[in-house]
Amino acid sequence: MAHGVINTANCKFTKDGNIVSGKYYDGTDYAQIDNGSLVMLNGLVSASTNREVFQAIKPAAVTSIGVGVVCTPEVIYDESLKSTGALDNFFNPANRPITIGILQAGDFIDINDEVIVPIDDDDDKPAIGSYVTITATSTKWTEKTAVTNESLYGKIVNRFVYNGTKYMNTVQILKAN
Repeated sequence: MAHGVINTANCKFTKDGNIVSGKYYDGTDYAQIDNGSLVMLNGLVSASTNREVFQAIKPAAVTSIGVGVVCTPEVIYDESLKSTGALDNFFNPANRPITIGILQAGDFIDINDEVIVPIDDDDDKPAIGSYVTITATSTKWTEKTAVTNESLYGKIVNRFVYNGTKYMNTVQILKAN
């Protein structure tokens, strides 16, 4: 199973430090999550013992604020896997700290198809010119043809092949919370 891949080289949070640590909670327990997923900050995991790790949950609504993108650095110990799709195999294990970047308007991110719910059309693949937004039903980005009152959304401005047959989508963030 392929997992989410993200490139945040063109994000302001990589330079200004608007990054937080969290643990993903799926509503019943701490769970694994892919890079490139969207999460909402929900207070500290334990204010009495740890003042730096937030509980990260699925966004509650399309207008949710405090939403960030999971972008934990991939640590790949087996050098032989780096050229064979190791990024596709990386995920954030349950109950382990994750890195969450707070997006700003004007940022550009690259995310693979695994973290986008595409429009249900002929090819079921994200398309250049479509919007991607938060949703209240998933941690994945949702592709739309138009946006209304979403608190975080971007536009797919490029699609390119990486690792042979897989695709990355360059998203320009147009509105951030």
